[in-house]
Amino acid sequence: MKTCIFLSHNSADKPFARRLASDLEAQGVGYWLDEAEIKVGESLIERIREGIDDAAYVAVILSPDSVKSLWVQREVDVAINQEIQGRRVKVLPVMYRMCDLPGFLLGKKYADFTDPTRYEAALKELVHSVGVVFRRNALSTTRPAHNIGSAIDQAWSVGLPMLSRPFHRPFQYMGMTVTAVAAAVGSEPNRVGNIIVDSDECHMLLEAEGNFINYVSVDLKRSAPQYRDRPFDPVPALGALSVNPAELELVRSATHYHHYSDHRRKLKVSVSCLEDGGPLMVGFSSKYYGM
Repeated sequence: MKTCIFLSHNSADKPFARRLASDLEAQGVGYWLDEAEIKVGESLIERIREGIDDAAYVAVILSPDSVKSLWVQREVDVAINQEIQGRRVKVLPVMYRMCDLPGFLLGKKYADFTDPTRYEAALKELVHSVGVVFRRNALSTTRPAHNIGSAIDQAWSVGLPMLSRPFHRPFQYMGMTVTAVAAAVGSEPNRVGNIIVDSDECHMLLEAEGNFINYVSVDLKRSAPQYRDRPFDPVPALGALSVNPAELELVRSATHYHHYSDHRRKLKVSVSCLEDGGPLMVGFSSKYYGM
């Protein structure tokens, strides 16, 4: 099972939390971020407790805002109690903006992100602390024009919310067995083995080849109507699905489509308008990677 870090943070520190989540994922470390995991109508307390129960680590992003946050205090209390009782979860202090360590974290060494010029060194220390080998080549030497944080912000600006499971990071289903995906998304395969998930926000097709999923497409219903002769910005669509544009290489582009290569996952990623008046579709395929 991949190492997972629960990111406990205050809303004022959200941009940093998003950047840290993206860089952890690039290092092969999974993360739990509230906006991606909690759906409308779900119990905040229940889902957060489940998130902590499933995580191996709880990273507390510390700042003058977070140490005053009752939600952050509750999340850390749950994690500290589990750590004291000998459960596997461990609490990792992450100092984002300098502040006094709260009493429940006194005596713990923290990863120091307060100096932007030492971000890479702090990330390396954090990654090593969870037993993962740091890969410098997974980081860009310069911040790209679009990263996961800016893509999510753009999604919000055009009325596309950051989507939660099962639409969050759909590339995760590529290569999984049909049975495993059916259990993950809560929908049974049809007679040809494909799985369809519908909601007010999305229509997702998970296409099978044999016993494995080899193609995923997500129609973003809120993006309609689109037209094939009108250009569009693909970044908000990627942001809504928590796909980091910084990890993609643009291969081909036209008025009605943008095709990318995800070299780390060996996937072709496309954002396209398939029909006039329809929504934008984001697709993931391994079959045409590199073409």
